[in-house]
Amino acid sequence: MKHALIIAALLAACGKGSDTPADAGDVIDCSTDSRVMTYQPGMSIASNNKTLTFTLVQSNPGPPAKGNDTWTIKVTDASSQPQPSLNLSVLPFMPDHGHGTSVNASITNNHDGTYTVTPLYFFMPGVWRITFTSASPADSAVFFFCVPG
Repeated sequence: MKHALIIAALLAACGKGSDTPADAGDVIDCSTDSRVMTYQPGMSIASNNKTLTFTLVQSNPGPPAKGNDTWTIKVTDASSQPQPSLNLSVLPFMPDHGHGTSVNASITNNHDGTYTVTPLYFFMPGVWRITFTSASPADSAVFFFCVPG
């Protein structure tokens, strides 16, 4: 009985944000969360150290949605020059739930400053933080999106 209660509590906590009732029939819409960005092809964000700019050229599907997504990212330096030789990694994570995803995304270098990221597996609705990290120059950039469901 004790194990069943723990499992039920974990499932309820993981399915909803802390301010959302845990009714299994609810539809999650986090689009008004102040952290999330409104998807638009070509949207850009500066890296933490301001050495790089990450542009989300496109998301398929667009906007990001539950399931397997494919992103095309363009990375430029402070002079707006494409960066075709970066060693990038990506980490999708749900900050409200404290977990990532079980599927590791691959990043393919297109050798023109763009990179294809697939699959970004957003397996459940909620706020997702997608962090891109460059090994050299050492820097990172973060996108926040609501994946409704």
